[in-house]
Amino acid sequence: MADLLVSVLFSSYNGASRRLRHTLDSLVRQELPHDRWELIAVDNNSNDDTFDLLETYSDRLPITILQQRKPGKSGALNMALDQVKGDLIVFTDDDVRAEPNWLKAIVDCAAAHPSYGVFGGRIVPEWEKEPKDRFIEWIPMGSTFAIVDDTQSGPCDPTKVWGPNTIVRRELLGTSVRYREDIGPLPGKIFAMGEDAEIIIRLAANGAKSYRCAEAVVHHWIPASSVTEDWVQKRGERLGYGMPALFPDEVPGGVKLSGVPLPTWIESAQWACRAAMLYLMPRSKKRFWAIWKYYYMRGYRAGIRRYVSQTMTQ
Repeated sequence: MADLLVSVLFSSYNGASRRLRHTLDSLVRQELPHDRWELIAVDNNSNDDTFDLLETYSDRLPITILQQRKPGKSGALNMALDQVKGDLIVFTDDDVRAEPNWLKAIVDCAAAHPSYGVFGGRIVPEWEKEPKDRFIEWIPMGSTFAIVDDTQSGPCDPTKVWGPNTIVRRELLGTSVRYREDIGPLPGKIFAMGEDAEIIIRLAANGAKSYRCAEAVVHHWIPASSVTEDWVQKRGERLGYGMPALFPDEVPGGVKLSGVPLPTWIESAQWACRAAMLYLMPRSKKRFWAIWKYYYMRGYRAGIRRYVSQTMTQ
């Protein structure tokens, strides 16, 4: 096994009230010796016992605990990045369960493929309640639940590397490459999804190559409350809201109405009409997607207003 040091990072907002303990227990069981890795956990403005819970693991994990009072996952991770010592930076979430060989597999993969700078492991669902509804087969599992269950290792598209199992060589980040703090989870409001994708896309644009490490596996917790058509459809609004931030060059040009390009208004109206016509019809994949796209376009319009320059060509 290569002599690479690993820094594992996550932020937690009210994790003690949810799945944080399960995440920490899975890290305790890691096969990689403690002198080969560190954990930097950020309590991101929690109002539960998150900080106290993290402290109870101080004698079982190589953990550094930080507190970030400003709400926002991206800012919390940037705080953690300023503290890292590892050669490999592993980004994860506070609601995963890592396989015992997770970190060892990451180190072995990075050592075996030195020309790659970004790695993504498998992310498999851990359902609170196994879904029986057929609509689960219709949804985009990656953008909805951050699931990437590709069992084949090898070079991959950077857009297929997702947050709960993202690995980056520290040298690529340096002291300046950080998360955009205007993207990512915020409590109590709509936010732009894609903070993890955005930083990887940026690295790829600078020449970093991505590799899928299928042997490195985490299980991502999915509560039963998230496995409904209504929840998934409304999540499309967050995805749409973030797209102009990630891909501003894909926003149409030309005439704008209320800050939104006319072609976007036309596409929005088309999906709104389809959703309205199908809303009272029996459940179907066609009906599901029409409603999902309605919410996506609503978020996309708001994202254009939020992220695309108002000096765009009229």
